[in-house]
Amino acid sequence: MSKPTSFFGWKSVFRNYGWKNFFVDSILPMLISTLLCIVMYWKGADIFMQLKHLVGVGLSIVPAMVALILTAYTIMLTFIFGDKFASIKNTEEGNKLVQDLNSSFAACLFVSTISIITMIIVSNIANMKIAIECPNIINYPVYFLVCYLLVYSVSILIGIVVDIFNSGQTTLFDDAPNA
Repeated sequence: MSKPTSFFGWKSVFRNYGWKNFFVDSILPMLISTLLCIVMYWKGADIFMQLKHLVGVGLSIVPAMVALILTAYTIMLTFIFGDKFASIKNTEEGNKLVQDLNSSFAACLFVSTISIITMIIVSNIANMKIAIECPNIINYPVYFLVCYLLVYSVSILIGIVVDIFNSGQTTLFDDAPNA
């Protein structure tokens, strides 16, 4: 396997985060989004009103999540630059941990940013009151997309919590772990 050409940029983020992590992190959002669409169709809910509500909820919480993610990342950087982490990050496993931590945070911020942009666009289009013949053909897939992005943005935080925990655990070591 060849060495990466750079440790920087989106190419490095996606190389470290990878399709496997994307797939694993997508399972819960896909299930929830699909289930909600099925239930709303089955119950005959007004999908347009539900979409507007979901966009409103998303625009209320995702920007706050971005602020929390950036705060958590700042705290994480203090661990990475700290004395206890120095011996760990000089090992191959420690170097991989730092790359995975950085990639997880970057991927989370990327998805959250895409979510905000999508929700702003959907909110603006929904408020234009454009009349179309079969609106549910568009409203259900858009609802699915917004729900998926919102749930993905929230569920990816679970991995970040684990990353923060793992970094905190490094303070327990005097030297780099042998495991």
